[in-house]
Amino acid sequence: MKKAFLAAAVLLAVACATYTSRMELSRELYYDGRYDDARANLDKLVKNASGKNRYLLLLERGKVNLAAGAYDSAIVDLQEAERRFLEIEATVSIAEVFGEMLVNPTMGEYQSEPHEKIMISSYLLIAYWLKGDREGAFVERNRLVERLKQYTEGLSEKDRPALDVPFAHYLAALMYEIEGREDDARIEYDALEHLAPGAAPQAVNPRTRELIVFTEVDRAPVLVSTEIRGYLQKDGGSLVGFFNLPGNEAPQMFMLPGLDNLNLDKSGVLFTFAFPQCVKQPRMVHHCKLVVDGMEAGEMLPLDNLEGTICAAYEQSLGATLLKAAFRTYIKTVAQTKLSKKDDAGGVAFDVLGKMMSAFDRADTRAWQTLPAEIRVFRMECNPGSSEVFVRYYDDRGDVLGVSNGVVVSPGRSNKSIVFLI
Repeated sequence: MKKAFLAAAVLLAVACATYTSRMELSRELYYDGRYDDARANLDKLVKNASGKNRYLLLLERGKVNLAAGAYDSAIVDLQEAERRFLEIEATVSIAEVFGEMLVNPTMGEYQSEPHEKIMISSYLLIAYWLKGDREGAFVERNRLVERLKQYTEGLSEKDRPALDVPFAHYLAALMYEIEGREDDARIEYDALEHLAPGAAPQAVNPRTRELIVFTEVDRAPVLVSTEIRGYLQKDGGSLVGFFNLPGNEAPQMFMLPGLDNLNLDKSGVLFTFAFPQCVKQPRMVHHCKLVVDGMEAGEMLPLDNLEGTICAAYEQSLGATLLKAAFRTYIKTVAQTKLSKKDDAGGVAFDVLGKMMSAFDRADTRAWQTLPAEIRVFRMECNPGSSEVFVRYYDDRGDVLGVSNGVVVSPGRSNKSIVFLI
């Protein structure tokens, strides 16, 4: 018995280490601009990762490599992760589904969200362009357009503004414009205008020499593990659970029928389950301005509210998350109530099983955590010569928070100079 309870205690300690907690150091180093240190820490995480988390960690490292200007490394990481996510997209592992339902939702391999797949292609396009591989960027543009069709064409008019990715439409349109495919560029710019009014250029002209600067602002929401407490009671032949979710005043309820033989105390029983709460991160930047050769050129325009997209995707998956939690609550209740008889050795074993399942229960906090809260853009006509550009960030009082890394833009093969600043 001591060994059984010790095992439960060990499992509880393991359960406390969520993906968000493991990523904390890498995340802080990344947002602090310490890219080499962030990559070194992510190297360790990737090396020690199980198969179910490895490809998500490759996304994180790929994003850090992109920010650090290590474009070849970024491409390798992002492509490896993308290949795996596409491989498992249409497959279902019965063992993993059983584990997710019975034990905890982190038992299965991570499957990326649609907006994450679109952002992978977007970042790959940026990486190819910035490393000077024009043809590679055009190929990635074609794949990006396919991703947009695959993951957004089925969205309703109500859901599209929240779940579509304007940044991806802008990149696709810009690549079409550079290639001289003006009609295709207009189609993507029109789609962009519906999603982010004012962000698309007023005219499409591949021959105009322009500077286009993108910058990422603040941190995307993260998922954190929160313990939810609730109350179970019998209602005829059904088991009814009541609980409250963070941010929701109204109590939530689930009902599991067909439990006539489950003996609960008349007063019912209390239960707990681990829940992934979506937590928005503090927004520090109120506005930002592009600086060209030491002079502020103008205000950068809002392009993509990724914070809103992430929260909308989370809300959309909330029903499935709660269904799995309700099923695990039922299993634990059966193990500790119906099958638990303290004077019976088998009953004690089931009681320990229930405690071990409680120890195993943890929230799935996996998500791409190096995404930004927002992407902004600035576009202007420019001279043929070289210019130094960076972004200056301001808080809501107009005080300077800091600046991005600076980049020297030189004339290239295209009339469009693209800069990506973090």
